[in-house]
Amino acid sequence: MLNLLLFRGRRPATLVGIAFILSTFLLIVITPPGSETIKQPWTTSRILQSPLNQNQNQNGTTANVSLTADRKIHILLPATKSNVNFCKTLLTMTILGYPSPTIIAWEDKDKAKGLLGGGSHFAKITRTLDYINDPVRRSHPGFDDELVFMLDAYDIWFQLPLNMLLSRYDAIIEEENARVAHRMGRAYNNEGINSKIVFGAGKRCAPNLLNSVSCYPVPESPLPNDIYGGNTDTLIGINGWASFRTRYLNSGYTIGPVGEMRRVLERALEKLKECQNRKDASFDDESGASDFCYHGSDQSIFVEMFGEQEYYREVMRRHHRTGMDDMLDKVVPGRAGSKPPPTDVQQAPIIDRLEPGFTHQKYNKTHLPDKPFEFGIALDYWSLLGHQTSNALTDARYIRHSRLLKPQIGKQGNFECVPKTDRLPLPLDLPGSQQLPWLAGSYPNEWETMPLYTEICIGTVPVMIHHNSVEKYHREEQWNQTWWHGRSRMLLEERRKEGAPQLHEGIPTDKGSVVLWEDLCPKKMEKELFREPEPKKVEALQTESKITDATKPGAVQPEIKVPEPIKPEPIISEVVQPEAIKHEGIKPEDTAPEAKALEVK
Repeated sequence: MLNLLLFRGRRPATLVGIAFILSTFLLIVITPPGSETIKQPWTTSRILQSPLNQNQNQNGTTANVSLTADRKIHILLPATKSNVNFCKTLLTMTILGYPSPTIIAWEDKDKAKGLLGGGSHFAKITRTLDYINDPVRRSHPGFDDELVFMLDAYDIWFQLPLNMLLSRYDAIIEEENARVAHRMGRAYNNEGINSKIVFGAGKRCAPNLLNSVSCYPVPESPLPNDIYGGNTDTLIGINGWASFRTRYLNSGYTIGPVGEMRRVLERALEKLKECQNRKDASFDDESGASDFCYHGSDQSIFVEMFGEQEYYREVMRRHHRTGMDDMLDKVVPGRAGSKPPPTDVQQAPIIDRLEPGFTHQKYNKTHLPDKPFEFGIALDYWSLLGHQTSNALTDARYIRHSRLLKPQIGKQGNFECVPKTDRLPLPLDLPGSQQLPWLAGSYPNEWETMPLYTEICIGTVPVMIHHNSVEKYHREEQWNQTWWHGRSRMLLEERRKEGAPQLHEGIPTDKGSVVLWEDLCPKKMEKELFREPEPKKVEALQTESKITDATKPGAVQPEIKVPEPIKPEPIISEVVQPEAIKHEGIKPEDTAPEAKALEVK
């Protein structure tokens, strides 16, 4: 009896010990390596700040800002000929101190009927691959670790310097790897997943078909899920795509290590060979939209590769799960590696990422240990590198961040995003009140007082403005609104004095030739390039720029030009030629039809 009483007396303590051991075991199982929190949403819809604002040290600097002096970058511009829009890209790069680019596909003659630009868009694959496979370059030690940056040559403007491009690339990679690690759970480490290539991001899975593997496996956007209020991710808006968050790959620019980019481009070339003669694909909707690589679209190939990557990442996630994981998911929803929640592709519901309920392109769900579809591709969801204007024209304004926001935005339509603050603080990598010496004493000379192209829905100031909207006239309308307007000639001459090689030696091409700046951008283009105002207007502009606080009495606000209503943008299946630029001294032939073909996005 005494022994029985003693046993009963120890029973509560025994149960507590067992409970403690089980709890500890569960914590170990539930918490993935390196996790900072046990309970975390499967997606990152609750992350309301971009990667730049998530990595701040106690001293106010960003943790992932990298040194750029010892990083070599190869900048590639696919262009068959020069025109004034090509020169605008060159001008903005040069005044910001970017290294001289290399022109690829220079003077190529692509005349394939029925393909975008006569097939010239494929040069972004073939000519970039030729460049990085050059035997002389490959013989240089460390070449595969250098960065290659390929971008559209006719519709991109730079507004921030190279060091910010590189530090933001690092920030995107860091944030993407953390997000994917949570989504995949233990599969992330077991499979050795590591993103290193960044592409642009847009709102449409285009030109690919929504029922294809290019679109339906793609994960949800990490952007806040209320940026357009109740209209977010619905067809309700300015057009059928304007209210969606950035989610899908856009090939207007891509950056990453040469070695990793080679793998991406070699697979893209294989796909190009497979699809350039393809007709009547099994997944086509009988419209012929997917014929001939979606009629010559390089983007269709990269979009498909990203979709395949995400499909097989889901296959990997499932492969590394156990029966215990299913039970734990019920106890701790949203744990690392848990089942993804239901989603949709343009409002077509998806419960199973590998087997959506609608008619779709079938893929092999078998786990493949050699990971043939894994390319480490990440997207620039937050527009840190570049902002796509396609279906997003009203998402951005040219903003002086030292001033109140609302007067600068102007009147907004019912379907536009509404900023949640009266002021948009500058991103952490832009020192607001620090004078910029390379502006050579011109005003404004601080980031916070300069009119910066700003994505007002999430507060991003992108490095690049990508004018990929089919309404190309916005390139002409907005040229006067940029911070370099009125002083671009002076800044260009300052770079000339510093010895910028592109201004003295010319710009190299992939043909081995060098093209002089004066031949690429002759004097007849200068009227449009510089648009120099009258001296009195320059003086008035600089005086106004010194007013940095809109709350001060008598502060002058800039005149706001509210964008016109946006028309729906169709998926382009044939070459769309923008109107010839109507400026004195520029002839229609200066817009280079061969060059314009590469412009279409």
